[in-house]
Amino acid sequence: MMTDPIASAVDTVAVYGHRVRQARIMRGKTAAAITRELGWKSARLYRLEKTLTATVSATECENMVAALGFPRSFFTASPTCRVYPSDLLFPFPARVMSLTEKEYLAEFAALAGEFLDELNARTALPPVRLPALPAELQAERAARMVRQAWGVELNAPIEDLTREIERSGVTIIVRRTLIPSAKRIFGDEDSTGKLDKHLGYSVRTGKLGGRPLIVMRQSRSWERTRWALAHEIGHLALHGHGHVSGAKEEQANVFASELLAPAEVLASEVSRAPSLGDLWPVKAKWGISVGALLRHLYVSELLDRKRFESLQRQLYSRVNPDTDTTWGRVEPGWNDREVERPRLVSKWVEIGLSARSAAMLAPYGLPWPQDMLEEFLYGQRSQANGVAPAVWRRGGGQVVPLRPGNGFRVTT
Repeated sequence: MMTDPIASAVDTVAVYGHRVRQARIMRGKTAAAITRELGWKSARLYRLEKTLTATVSATECENMVAALGFPRSFFTASPTCRVYPSDLLFPFPARVMSLTEKEYLAEFAALAGEFLDELNARTALPPVRLPALPAELQAERAARMVRQAWGVELNAPIEDLTREIERSGVTIIVRRTLIPSAKRIFGDEDSTGKLDKHLGYSVRTGKLGGRPLIVMRQSRSWERTRWALAHEIGHLALHGHGHVSGAKEEQANVFASELLAPAEVLASEVSRAPSLGDLWPVKAKWGISVGALLRHLYVSELLDRKRFESLQRQLYSRVNPDTDTTWGRVEPGWNDREVERPRLVSKWVEIGLSARSAAMLAPYGLPWPQDMLEEFLYGQRSQANGVAPAVWRRGGGQVVPLRPGNGFRVTT
């Protein structure tokens, strides 16, 4: 459990410099803005953030608490989980993000990792059953080995991928679409919007880096969520840490599709010259978008280049009149399933802390602010505080049968 290891004098407080930097980054505030609020010179804040510990007056500490919205116990507790931007495993090229964005995501993961350590100290989380595989391993074989480690059938659909991931000891946290600190950094589009830069990322957290964590953004697309989760499992199993090259990114893509729909089985279910209409039942059975399925069939040499390109053109030329976007962005059947939601974190909060919401954690004096605790629990399936909707759907949640020619699409 996290405790304050530094005893402060009556008029002074010993704070950790990295804690000040973490709080500033999570609040989306620049160094210049904080120095103005605290009445400091910029050099002092710079030195403080680079120093292991520093002594400030009790009044200055209270001013930091007010300016950054983190409790005093946060600044006086030693950081136990370090995550650097270079550690992050991104599902999309990290070069599209600024350093500020990467730092925000890294610190969010670090704080989430400390929260997981807190839960584990109270009641042990499930042991990790995700194998660490060599990066040079063929993606198809890696996906098969992960299925074996999980104890799921090798040639059957994975009905609830989120459940299998959490059973393997990998935690999933869903960030809110809009939070005060992230809105300034990422903009105010949700994960179905064109301005969204990523749907999820993964990293190994904890004191010894032994707890894999996937951080997802809220999405209304069930198949995009499943594929992104499968992609991140590929990164965690094959790559372990950051510095994801283009080759590793493609390897994770192949892994994701193979994990969801093994090519060996598809070979007996899909003809060599399918139409888009032929692929809708395949999508429904295996829980994978037609866009991802097409590429999977092509990479697995179950579809020739000419047919692959023809079907892709059709997918990206047919337009949904309701949203003015192509099937390539929102496919038919986009809302015929509920979006999978994690449960592990909220379940362990209830087991270890007898709490069913972030508000019920207040008596424990945890060193994270209320909004961060809400963020850790957001989107969890058993939440009782009503923050997350029961089903993330658009347009009233109407389910329309899959028929060639319909104007629906699923975000891919």
